[in-house]
Amino acid sequence: MSAHSFLTGKKVLLTREERDNAGFADLIREAGGEPVSIPMIGFRHRTLDEKEKEILTNPQQYDWLVLTSKNGVDFFFRQVEKEIGLPDIAVIGTKTKEALEQYGHVPQFVPSQFVAECFVEEFIPKLTNSAKVLVVKGNLARDLIAESVREEGHNCDEIILYENVMPEGSEEKLCEAIKNEQIDVLTFASSSAVRHFMQVVEKHALHSLISQCVIACIGPIAQKTAEQHGLHVQICAQPYTIEGLVASLIDYRE
Repeated sequence: MSAHSFLTGKKVLLTREERDNAGFADLIREAGGEPVSIPMIGFRHRTLDEKEKEILTNPQQYDWLVLTSKNGVDFFFRQVEKEIGLPDIAVIGTKTKEALEQYGHVPQFVPSQFVAECFVEEFIPKLTNSAKVLVVKGNLARDLIAESVREEGHNCDEIILYENVMPEGSEEKLCEAIKNEQIDVLTFASSSAVRHFMQVVEKHALHSLISQCVIACIGPIAQKTAEQHGLHVQICAQPYTIEGLVASLIDYRE
């Protein structure tokens, strides 16, 4: 732990999916902080239509498979045959890459920065001859990748395999923590976590109670969403990872 860690004695709200908060909490503790885990996002399987099911029986019809998140990796491999052949695979970010490797596959492409804008800038030049691309995503993910691929004259299908929901009980826990002044730092790893958080804040008129909190985001997309909801973001992690976020928090000076 840094001798001058900003996190020392700070109560830090963790808003990621429950299974992802455990490792994050360990890093916060190591830096002297006290994690407050209240997931703002959860995921559930989406019912597929017959056309979507057919796509998953033959992913080899595509030249590239794009997996935009760790959850996308998990939901994809839960629904395809174990020994099925796959096209080249592109992922966004090291965590998605690590999740893919857990299923025995290595991606052929990872962007230098873990946002969709950088992904399309570096990925599209690799496509040739009216390539066919399949993008696997959740219901709240942006359409930027598919739209950009099509604009360059390639074929791109999207398949939504999972839905992003507010976990049961999180609204009540968040209200209690805020009202009891149990949070000093707010952290957000995704736009959907920001939106669900602000739904609770607005519903229960909690704005004044979070006005003194330090706010930290992973990446510019979550930061932009937070600012669009009226939050003042002091920290945007570099790199766009949990480790980068914790390092930025440790070094933060008010």
